[in-house]
Amino acid sequence: MKRFLFTSLSAIILFACCLNSETIESTELTDTTNDEISVAAPTKLSGYTISPPTISRTPTKTLYRANIVLKGDDGLNDENNKQLLLHLYDSIKNSDASPNAVSLFLFQTEEHSQSGMGQWVARLSKAKNDDEPTVAAQHFKIPPPEKAPSYRKSLTLEIRKEIFKEIILAEDKSMQEAERKYPLTSFSNAEKNDTYQHQLAKKFKVEIQRKFKVDQKTLKTISLEGLEYNWPMPKYSKD
Repeated sequence: MKRFLFTSLSAIILFACCLNSETIESTELTDTTNDEISVAAPTKLSGYTISPPTISRTPTKTLYRANIVLKGDDGLNDENNKQLLLHLYDSIKNSDASPNAVSLFLFQTEEHSQSGMGQWVARLSKAKNDDEPTVAAQHFKIPPPEKAPSYRKSLTLEIRKEIFKEIILAEDKSMQEAERKYPLTSFSNAEKNDTYQHQLAKKFKVEIQRKFKVDQKTLKTISLEGLEYNWPMPKYSKD
């Protein structure tokens, strides 16, 4: 399991018509928090925090980008997520920024938003020539009760999440060390890089197995569990 494969979790739609004259500026809007908003029944919007947005301008396009983090919500209710993003979109399109393109990403937690691995649960996109925005969702499993079968009996949820993070970090470290030893600056290094990376990843994972006293099968199962339930990944950082 390599970190770069996780990018398949978020097939982010890139906006078209990016001109060379595009500039990015900070908006005057500040970090905003909303504890909870009630709207006409039966919809009730979740509490959220919206990050300071960025605004990209070209002569024909003003693109508004922002991340939204839910507060006290599992983030797995598609209708609630859709209504929240549409509510925010209505506020944004009528703001002083007057954007004609909007990109909003909704995350379950701050950790998810900072991982850099596209761990959003819902996304609103509105391109310059679109009449209306579209909302997409990534579907993850709802966490089951902790009455867990087989391998989970001796591993609490907290420990499994810790193991998951260490697996991701092991993959990161193996890629970084392989890149230092066999830089991908030429095609001839590609096979050596890949082989060395796999050797290192295997070595690092054996160390994780020893640390937590689990076997290889359990390690793989925890890796899949983390992906299925969208556990936060550690932020990727280069040495």
